Amino acid sequence: MYPFPVFLFLTILCLLGSTADAIGVNWGTMSSHPLPPPKVVELLKSNEVSKVKLFDADPLVLQALSGSNIVVTLGIPNSMLKTLNSSRKAAESWVHDNVTRYFSHGGAGVRIEYVAVGDEPFLQSYGDQFDPFVIGAAMNIQAALTKANLGGEVKVVVPCSFDTFVSESGRPSKGHFRTDLNKTMIELLTFLSKHHSPLFVTISPFISFQQNKNISLDFSLFKENARHHNDSHRTYKNSFDLSYDTVVSALSKIGFPEIDIVVARIGWPTDGAANATSSIAETFMKGLIDHLHSKTGTPLRRRNPPIETFMFSLLDEDHRSITSGNFERHWGVFTFDGQAKYHFNFGQGTKNLVNAQFVEYLAPKWCVVNNNKDLSNASASALEACSTSDCTALSPGGSCSNISWPSNISYAFNSYYQQNDQRADSCDFGGLGLITTVDPSVDTCRFFVELQTSHSTSAHEAYIFLRIILLLACLFSCLLGFTW
Repeated sequence: MYPFPVFLFLTILCLLGSTADAIGVNWGTMSSHPLPPPKVVELLKSNEVSKVKLFDADPLVLQALSGSNIVVTLGIPNSMLKTLNSSRKAAESWVHDNVTRYFSHGGAGVRIEYVAVGDEPFLQSYGDQFDPFVIGAAMNIQAALTKANLGGEVKVVVPCSFDTFVSESGRPSKGHFRTDLNKTMIELLTFLSKHHSPLFVTISPFISFQQNKNISLDFSLFKENARHHNDSHRTYKNSFDLSYDTVVSALSKIGFPEIDIVVARIGWPTDGAANATSSIAETFMKGLIDHLHSKTGTPLRRRNPPIETFMFSLLDEDHRSITSGNFERHWGVFTFDGQAKYHFNFGQGTKNLVNAQFVEYLAPKWCVVNNNKDLSNASASALEACSTSDCTALSPGGSCSNISWPSNISYAFNSYYQQNDQRADSCDFGGLGLITTVDPSVDTCRFFVELQTSHSTSAHEAYIFLRIILLLACLFSCLLGFTW
């Protein structure tokens, strides 16, 4: 038996360690020119990130994570749910290829903690597109893990979107799951409880602030001077606690008041909308981390905060859907090239974020509008460019929303040019484009240069290279024939 002071000291160490370990980050890969996986793993390790949540099971990502000691949540895309629901064999194959093959048994593999079945499959905008397949897919993956002797090592979860739970009055005590999901949620929670798995849920203070006029910015940002919200005898000082207890109430109403909760996504975007800025995101993230570290919990779960929280997201992704808003491509704590947007840390005291090192870019060239040309049709060309590239920074409230014409046309041209690996013909625009080596960035509006990736050689150049090889082969063959 330890003396009491020693026991107290060890207890504090344990609490501090568990708090730090409970904060992870989402790593999405929906980018036209993704940062190479080994470079991302270096970024995670440099910033002492101990947990990462993935949205799929990319072999290159899993290879990069192997031996890193980073705890991983693997994702299964929604597109696979129907197949996994109908075929246990398909589930066994998926588990073999993506879990068993990489799983670390204390060695140099990947420390897989969860398999997340679906990517927010209950999102209201999906309708019931995936609902009928989620529970069956989860059960088949669980059976496959058990068959592979991993049932006790890896837990199966289903990430639930921020609109899975609602409270029409805005009061947490009135929280409930969407009526169309009641039966499915009871089935899911019964499954999770049986296997001692937590509920994965998204909490989005930014979207709550956007959609609810009764929620102020200060309330969303954990500001001490924010107007409190009262619910009977309970007082809510921030939007996070309000949303979290709405989930807790929803769970209680269908008979699962004690189930553990993991916040699977939470963050604040930095571009593409009003109040989506780096400075506001910094305030939010610091407030959230301080709140989680305090371990005070919420009014309905005193001193019982989420067992894990995954920040959303690690990097910006220029291929994310913008159906719910242009800000969707700007959730990253880091820019697409791994550069920190603000001062923040994942729970390592006063240490600031460490940038990705030795990042390889395309040549320092940009595509801008040629001011010596007739620009009467330039806007139409810019709209066409933006239809297949990322121009979300030009949105109202965005970092490039204040640049004037024709600089905004240049931004659109450059976005398309970089998207297409700086191919010369991608800066044509009917003669309106001009390639320059002078950086046209203005104030906070960054005209980016894309990353060098494995596909950055243009198709045209690859075609020419192939033709040369074939011609040389033909010539060599002819010479051999002549010698004979």
